[in-house]
Amino acid sequence: LISMIIPHDINPMILICAAGASTRMAPHDKLLLPIRGKPLLRHIADTALATKLPTTIALPSSPHPRWQALHGLDILRVTYTQSLEGLSGTLRAAVHGLPTNVTHLCVVLADLPNIQTVDFDNVFDAVARNPNSVIWRPTGPEGQPAHPTVFHSLTFGAFAKISGDTGAKDVIEKFETRTFTFLNKTNSGSMDIDCPADYKLFLKQ
Repeated sequence: LISMIIPHDINPMILICAAGASTRMAPHDKLLLPIRGKPLLRHIADTALATKLPTTIALPSSPHPRWQALHGLDILRVTYTQSLEGLSGTLRAAVHGLPTNVTHLCVVLADLPNIQTVDFDNVFDAVARNPNSVIWRPTGPEGQPAHPTVFHSLTFGAFAKISGDTGAKDVIEKFETRTFTFLNKTNSGSMDIDCPADYKLFLKQ
């Protein structure tokens, strides 16, 4: 279980981005591929819920097999029409719809088969230790961007201007001088599954 200590003035929410079309894995849905005996999407949801933090997951419109993969979980499921334009659309809509009391949004992609609850622990530890930053993001062993990433409410206004499928890239660039990056000692938040070759590599490992 997670050992994170959330400062009393922080009211976080986790957002799992799982509304993408999985086109590069066609005809399969990468988020339904079996990972350690359960669909990848279920693995991500279980990992986030283990933090005991409020968690929302952005999904394609129901009915959709991804909804069934989450059966029985106490997780808020939402659909945004803006997700059709890409990841940036999902983030823009999600931030716009956040409860006003949310101070920190923790964003994680749904295609990370190695993500662990400790990865959430580590990023919120960075938040607590570096309170003057407004974005906290881990990097993988080779310096590649990793997940999860946390955004302070001071950044939320910038999400209204993003579009396309580049995610929060423009927001991160805007607040580059107030972004705290730290080395994640594993590649758990940086190895994703996009295509059949990625899944084969994961199974080998």
